[in-house]
Amino acid sequence: MGRLDRYIFSTAAVAFAGVVIVLAGMIWSTQALRQLDLVTSQGQTILAFVAITSLTMPTLVLVIAPAALFIATAYTLLKLNGDSEIVVMAAAGMNPWRVLRALILLALLVSAFCAALAISVVPTSLRAFRDQVTKVRADVVSFVAQPGRFITLTPGLVFHVRERAANGVMRGIFIHDARDKEITTYLADRGQIVDSDAGTFLVLENGSIHRRGGEKNNSTSVVEFQRYALDLSSLAPNNQGQDVRPAERPLAYVLNPPANDVYQLTQPGRFREELHKRLSAGLYPLAYFAIAAAALARPRTTRQSRGAALMAIIPAMAVVQIGNFAIAGQLRTQDMAVPLIYLFPLVVVILCALTLSDRIHLAPPRALSARAEELRQRLSGGKAA
Repeated sequence: MGRLDRYIFSTAAVAFAGVVIVLAGMIWSTQALRQLDLVTSQGQTILAFVAITSLTMPTLVLVIAPAALFIATAYTLLKLNGDSEIVVMAAAGMNPWRVLRALILLALLVSAFCAALAISVVPTSLRAFRDQVTKVRADVVSFVAQPGRFITLTPGLVFHVRERAANGVMRGIFIHDARDKEITTYLADRGQIVDSDAGTFLVLENGSIHRRGGEKNNSTSVVEFQRYALDLSSLAPNNQGQDVRPAERPLAYVLNPPANDVYQLTQPGRFREELHKRLSAGLYPLAYFAIAAAALARPRTTRQSRGAALMAIIPAMAVVQIGNFAIAGQLRTQDMAVPLIYLFPLVVVILCALTLSDRIHLAPPRALSARAEELRQRLSGGKAA
């Protein structure tokens, strides 16, 4: 890379990194609030909370990166235009493709980065996030160690202990299990958690078990005990039936899902959707880059209104984003959407390349251009620069 290329590349790369960091941080902070109960009610530390919620960052970066590349490209070209650097380059005989060489390299790197995120990193992080949250919610020992609170381990299962001594002995234990048709309530004066080779048990002393039948059987029974060992694994949240989604599966699994997979049996289109969304993820950053480059890579004076060009490409980016969502939404049920998910961004790139090469000419309607020029003159006090 020459000095000019390094200058353009560094300007765009710093802008891209800044946009990604700021937007990802803002969105992560809002999304992390959903998991705040890991700290407030699940007995986890702030460090554990940050570590677990940070596993969603690859997904956020994958969503933000194409738009960040668009913003970085537009910012860099507008800066070069504003400082008249593109005008000087053009006067020196450089064509727009020469100016875009460093930016094209950045776009290819971002495209490869997004492809790697979609194919490998994001599914791995989603699976790790799911496993960590499930592990925390299933950590019954951390739940029962919180005296004076009624803790809902899972819907229908409530645990309460009045106090807990330094040696681990708990007093005033109440466990209400309404997950099944038969409702069971455990009351005990004291108890203690005991680890053994057979598992983790809560040994209750001097208490009773109250069982009440369901709607068809209203019978009630009370069993008193002096010592009763309760398997804590039975109190953990029931994770059965929470099947791993295709988005959390590795690429090899998505390519060839087993016939007994629950989604393959009930919604086979989910795997087709996931596969082609991953494989096409690297194409859409190129489409966003191409739109910004086609509109802003040529020299533009103030009279030609660089702001109007920027306002014109924002709707174009929105059209690409909406088209992406619309096609991706049809992948699950429509076979014809499979080639469209790849052709759509490629067609956008080709059209922008032809526009930049003067093979085709795209211009906004005259009424819109006149309105934009009128607005510009009003903002500048009626004087043309």
